Amino acid sequence: MNKTTMSTILMTVILSMGLSAFAQAKKTAKKEEPKAQNHKVTGGLKWTGYGVGKSHTGDLKIKSGTITTDGDKLTGGEIIFDMNTISEENKRLEGHLKSADFFDVAKEGFETSKFVIKKVEALKPAKAGDPTHKISGDLTIKGKTNPLDFTAIVTRDGAKWKATGDAEIKDRTKFDIVYNSKQFAPIAKLADKAIEDNITIKIDVASE
Repeated sequence: MNKTTMSTILMTVILSMGLSAFAQAKKTAKKEEPKAQNHKVTGGLKWTGYGVGKSHTGDLKIKSGTITTDGDKLTGGEIIFDMNTISEENKRLEGHLKSADFFDVAKEGFETSKFVIKKVEALKPAKAGDPTHKISGDLTIKGKTNPLDFTAIVTRDGAKWKATGDAEIKDRTKFDIVYNSKQFAPIAKLADKAIEDNITIKIDVASE
């Protein structure tokens, strides 16, 4: 075997080993790419409604829901709330909230509400305790869908995710909740029975 043939063989072997190593590295890198995952979530929210010189606060529980993540990023999700779980310390008021005057929970299709996450933007908190993300999506209540944006503190501990935040429904009448709204009755007639159109919400959800 002459030197030229030997050199050719060696070059072929080296090239083959290099291509094999490159293919293996590419395959390994591909396996390590983050993939979208769905996580079941539990929890609920605390709501506050406002009247003349007073307010009422209660809870609402999640019926089912998932959030979608891609690596260390929250990217989407859908949360369904059980409207039959809406609560208030005053049981008479609680019953009224479940009636057709408000959420009409006995009507087919109105027994749940839904929030679908459409966009998640990471924020740069100025200090500890500041919101870390802006979450935008569509909220559906009583078959009516409207956009809802809010900020939240989103944290991750291994495979566990948690989100807490403050949101506000600025105009409940857009969801066909018009009882004692000043938009639909003269304030002189409503007097101290008037109910403000905004509802503030504190959200607290976590993945299982």
